[in-house]
Amino acid sequence: MKINVMQAVRLILMVLAIAGIIYAVEYVPRGIAVWFWVALLGIGFVGLLYTFRLTQRRLKAERQDAARREKRRNRRSKR
Repeated sequence: MKINVMQAVRLILMVLAIAGIIYAVEYVPRGIAVWFWVALLGIGFVGLLYTFRLTQRRLKAERQDAARREKRRNRRSKR
């Protein structure tokens, strides 16, 4: 559950970063504000990818454990 909350927070921050980029391009005369929002968007994107990979690894490990338990259960029932 904690991972899902963090993904939602990152997604919201990424939407805000896109809005910040649009605002900075339109209304801020200097380019540094645009790079700040682009960096924030990049950090959010990397964070989403990282948490997605962690979730996929955890699910794969759970599937493998379930398969091992089932295999053991089948071996015991054959005896």
